[in-house]
Amino acid sequence: MKPLEVHCRNRVMYVRMNIEDKGMGMRDYHLYGKDGLSFYVFRRSQGEWELAYGVMPDDLKDACIDALILRFDHDSPQLFYTNGKRNIVRVSAKKDGVWHVYVNNFYVASIQYDQFSKKFEYHLEAETPLTDDHIQKYIAMIQRGEIKWVKER
Repeated sequence: MKPLEVHCRNRVMYVRMNIEDKGMGMRDYHLYGKDGLSFYVFRRSQGEWELAYGVMPDDLKDACIDALILRFDHDSPQLFYTNGKRNIVRVSAKKDGVWHVYVNNFYVASIQYDQFSKKFEYHLEAETPLTDDHIQKYIAMIQRGEIKWVKER
C-alpha cells in the first residue's frame, strides 16, 4: 500500500501503513514507526477519528489524523483550521441536483443546480467558518466531477 504522506513540524514524512477491515464498516489504520517495529492504530468511529492504540505527541497525532482524513474520507473535500480547531467539510449529494454541506457534522450550507438556467445557487447559514469562496470551490469541484452527483430516476 502507498505510504501515508504526513505534514508535521515543517517536514513531510512518508509513513508505512496498512488497513485492517474489522467488518460492519469499521476499519483500523495501522501506521508504523520508522524503526519498523512500533505501530499505532487509528480508527474512525461514528465520524470521529482517534488514536486507538499507541502514544505519540499531540501535534504528530493531529497531523496523522489530518492525513488519514484527506486520503480516506472521500466525502470530505477540505480540511482547515480556525482558532486551533479542526474543521472537516463534508459535501453530501442528495436527489434532484442538491448537495448539503456540513462542517464537523453540522449542516452549514446547501448547493442546488437549476436545470433550466444551468446555474448553481447556494444558501450559506450565518455563524459558520465557511465563506462564499469555500462554496464556490465546492461548486467547481462538483462541475469537475470531484464531488459526486445523485443521478435522477
